[in-house]
Amino acid sequence: MTTYKIFCDESCHLEHDGADVMVLGAIHCTADKAVSLIKHIKWLRHQHNYKPELKWSKLNKHQWPLYRDLVDLLVSDPDVRFKATVVLNKNILDHQQYNAGSHSNFYYKMFYYTLRDFLKEGNDYRIYLDYMDTLGAEKSRKLCDVLQKGTSWQIKVNTTIVQSYEAQLIQLCDLLIGAVAYRNRDDIEHASAIKMQFVEYLEAKLGYALNYGTPPWEQQFNIFRFQPRRSNAE
Repeated sequence: MTTYKIFCDESCHLEHDGADVMVLGAIHCTADKAVSLIKHIKWLRHQHNYKPELKWSKLNKHQWPLYRDLVDLLVSDPDVRFKATVVLNKNILDHQQYNAGSHSNFYYKMFYYTLRDFLKEGNDYRIYLDYMDTLGAEKSRKLCDVLQKGTSWQIKVNTTIVQSYEAQLIQLCDLLIGAVAYRNRDDIEHASAIKMQFVEYLEAKLGYALNYGTPPWEQQFNIFRFQPRRSNAE
């Protein structure tokens, strides 16, 4: 049995936050690879004399060399996988008709779509979620239950809530989903030079734009774009 670790984060996930998209993302690798990645990220932070938490909302133009090195680290390693689920036109979601009246039901459905391609029979999965609010423990249990019931395979799934400032790979995930969300949002002015620099550099390294869905078989950096159905009443 191989042990894998999955580090998750989310952007614009609240039902009424004014954003026109929702993005869920996850970094997946073996437990041993996670240890080496964390050590490398800490080394890069030391090399660039960077101490604060890495967050998309706090990108600093003076730290561009660090962001560039982090992108290079991720994209150059075939043993590290990333997936983002982008929910488009979030404002037309009809939870009453399609999700038993619950935004939470929809949220867990999208997280299942985000993580299901990582799951293989006979493996042990340790999933790390960013602490967001006091409902973290309930969210952790629910996601674990959804993933185990979503497949007939024999897999072991454990979820853990952590503080993002203690988790280097959740911070890296935050940067990646921030870039995906930024490129896919039509409701904002894309006026930040450092954010556009990050997005364009990542796209150049990948060889494709972040506002298009990738083929299902793309493993290293997969983007799944979900278009909600409009209400039958419209």
